[in-house]
Amino acid sequence: MPYSISSYIGRSAALVIGLMPALAFAQQQAASAAAAEAQSQAEDGTAVVIVTGVTQTTSKKNATFSINTISAEEMQRLAPISTADLLGNLPGIYAEGSTAGEAGNNITVRGLPVAGGFRFSPQLIDGLPAYEEPEVPFMNNDVLVRDDLMTEAVEAVKGGPGGILYSNGLGATVNHITRTGGKSLEAGYKIEYADYGFWRHDAFVSGPINDNLTGAIGGFYRRSDGIRDTGYTADQGGQVRGNLIFTSDNKRTTLRLDGHYLNDRTAFYQNLPISVPRFTQSGTPANPTVLNNDSIQPLGIDFGNGTTASPYNRRFTMLGEYGSREIDQADGLHPNFRMFSAKATHVLDSGLKLSANLRHTGGGSGFNAVFTGNDTAGASNFLNARYQNDVISPAHGAALNCNLDNAKLRGYFNVPASGACSAFANISREDFIRNYGKASGVQGRWTNDGSAVAGDAYLNFLIPYIAKMDASSNVLDLQAQKTFQAAGTHDVTFGVYGSRYTYDVNFQTGLLVGESAARSRLADLIAVDANGQQVGPSLTLGGAILPGWNGHLADFKGDGRAVYLLDHWETMNKRLRIDAGVRYQSLDANVVRRNRETAVDLTPAGVVVGSTADTTADNEVFFPSTARTLKKKFDAVGWSIGANYSISRPLSVYALASSSFRLPSVGDLVDLSAAGTISANGEAVDIDAVERIRQYEGGVRYMTREFGTSIAVFYNKFSPRSAVNIYRDIESSQCSAIGGVTQINSCPEVAQLYKRGVENVGAEVELTYRPRFIDGLELKGNFLVQQPKIEGANYTLTQEDKTPDGVITGYHYVQVSEDGRRPRRLAKFMANFTPSYDLRAATGLPLTIYGQYQYTGDRFSEATDTNVTLLPSYSIINLGAQYEVTPRLMAQVHVANLRDSLTFTEGDPLFNDLLSPDGTRNRGVARPLFGRTIRASLTYRF
Repeated sequence: MPYSISSYIGRSAALVIGLMPALAFAQQQAASAAAAEAQSQAEDGTAVVIVTGVTQTTSKKNATFSINTISAEEMQRLAPISTADLLGNLPGIYAEGSTAGEAGNNITVRGLPVAGGFRFSPQLIDGLPAYEEPEVPFMNNDVLVRDDLMTEAVEAVKGGPGGILYSNGLGATVNHITRTGGKSLEAGYKIEYADYGFWRHDAFVSGPINDNLTGAIGGFYRRSDGIRDTGYTADQGGQVRGNLIFTSDNKRTTLRLDGHYLNDRTAFYQNLPISVPRFTQSGTPANPTVLNNDSIQPLGIDFGNGTTASPYNRRFTMLGEYGSREIDQADGLHPNFRMFSAKATHVLDSGLKLSANLRHTGGGSGFNAVFTGNDTAGASNFLNARYQNDVISPAHGAALNCNLDNAKLRGYFNVPASGACSAFANISREDFIRNYGKASGVQGRWTNDGSAVAGDAYLNFLIPYIAKMDASSNVLDLQAQKTFQAAGTHDVTFGVYGSRYTYDVNFQTGLLVGESAARSRLADLIAVDANGQQVGPSLTLGGAILPGWNGHLADFKGDGRAVYLLDHWETMNKRLRIDAGVRYQSLDANVVRRNRETAVDLTPAGVVVGSTADTTADNEVFFPSTARTLKKKFDAVGWSIGANYSISRPLSVYALASSSFRLPSVGDLVDLSAAGTISANGEAVDIDAVERIRQYEGGVRYMTREFGTSIAVFYNKFSPRSAVNIYRDIESSQCSAIGGVTQINSCPEVAQLYKRGVENVGAEVELTYRPRFIDGLELKGNFLVQQPKIEGANYTLTQEDKTPDGVITGYHYVQVSEDGRRPRRLAKFMANFTPSYDLRAATGLPLTIYGQYQYTGDRFSEATDTNVTLLPSYSIINLGAQYEVTPRLMAQVHVANLRDSLTFTEGDPLFNDLLSPDGTRNRGVARPLFGRTIRASLTYRF
């Protein structure tokens, strides 16, 4: 194991022992005031208070916008394994099963396109972003935001004032609210175990320090062998965070300081090879290829707890401008960040309230993951393909071009001592092999023990994605708030927001030869003669056929500025509430990018090129090339207006209209083509890189102790950044022809701008029922119904005209339209039902049993018109129990995926010509749900 058990015990004990004095003191001063207040609120369904999307605390019932909440108690019961897993319990958010692991997941919001990560769902901690940009390559927001016992609640605002008060609030702005010190001292400690070698410790202490000062401190430490069986410590690390709050005697001045340190490692799980029943026709929009959970089979790796990662491929070598380095998959996703925040508020004698919120985030992160290729084949076929494609083809090409120093030509073929170029001129592939070949095939040997790869073993390509990032973010939010009377009460907030953030990344990929099996091994490949003896250089270096493939280095600097105005107006005896606001924001971006596209031969000095001591793996290592730059300004304006009318104490209705925007992400800008640097005919094509959404929503809320419901009906019209389709104008007079056939490259390019927008109409429903006739029973649930459709995706392609034997005779236009198609990986229907029953009233036993049923409808893997593949719907059942051992000690058991359900949250389109190793089925890759897991915990509260 890479981490000693003594180190693990020491770190775990340090977290507990460090808080022990305060825990003991807290036990002596436990107060009943908080319990009484909680009981009072529990009896009143209107008392759920929110702080996100508002400038003054308000109740959920009276909000003028869509707001969803998860309390600390609900988090305990839901037992999420990740931030995404937690957010998947909110209506309108799909977390793709959290199948990437504890971090690095994707979520979608109300039919917005799946662009990767948290693009349309910025994660805030206490109202400020953990990092200014929610979508950063290899550093999704959930890498930085982790919930623990220090999290008091999570609130999600969809559109509306979320787009006014916060940056990038186009979809769902999620605020993770940190526990602070109260009037009485309290503390807690939780130890948790799961059946995959998972141990976690959470702890916190909070309370008063003196009459004016309160504090809270806590965090977590976790170690795990991995929810999928990696064979090594997959997850290890944690965080510690704390805050101090000073309140003046007259309550008019408040100062708050927060510190947060995160250092964690988590495994990143990817697609696995699958096979499906044989099909011969590619899927079309009218007749897609439909996956069926009952007929999908694994290709060597178990769906429930298997992974391509193993002790045998954990470490491998990569080459680059730095020389040689060893990669360790166990580093996984490795954020190491420090976050410091300061908040000050002061109320002047005039009633003007001034506030300043400052946050600095700085550190680095690593991304060490291996993606799965879609090339799984029996070893015999796989190695023959390497012989044809990696031995014969490149050597034959070198011979035809008279490149006599080529390692593959010299190593695998006999090169005449004289007249070689003449001998090789125009030689056919067959004659080249017959007359000059030394190698007759390729063999594989496992790198762990040197044994031969059997012909019936499964081999596949594995693709390392290795990135190292340094990042910093500084944000400052200044607000002035004034209350005045004019046909009611107005609370007007004027804000000025500034951010400066940086992101430096060194990203590199490679190509490994690996086994599709449990405890996957890497294979070294060699060319052999008819006697099975090695001929010439090896094809791999420690299992890497391309140890330094492509990637890039990039430096990003962004300066953001915003001003906003929000008026909260209460009138008609506070029955009518109106929120109206506007936000202007700009971004000055500066990017320097160097692609890894300069091929360099790193054959060491003294190694004879083409000899058995040589390897061809280091012949083409891609170094960073010439720098390309981008310096550009982007800006946009958004607005929102919403109203809530309280019909009675439990009943209200609301309506909202808003126009929100999203400025280009770090990913957009680092990928220069997404920020206006595409060229056609040598001229730059100017594109609109700002994304916008127009949203209309109306709803009703009814909240009592016994029954509560929130119904929202919404319409979204999403306009993404421009896409550019470049095709050839075959009707231009500039086109030349030979033999009556147009020479396509002589025709001018046409840059066609279009936008793959999404139009969506849907409804979200939240329900809570606590029947009076069954004391202790609570029925909660939510569901989403939606109809997302692509619009505006119309473009032109130029296609060849060919004779039956493949001779090009001309070209014609093809008009492509994706309009009306459902965007990829979006379901029309999702449901989440969470019943619970406290047996105390009926039996006197302090036991609560609970369950969860989650349903996700079918989804398309992509929205294209070819190889259309429909992923199946699926459901998950979770079950658990909480037992109150004493008023302070609670035991919990939680079983996730009780039925050990098999399904896939995402996957590549299936191709009719890609066959399984035995040729009887088709193959593909997809990311499955985690199998059944059992977790147990003890929580002690003071």
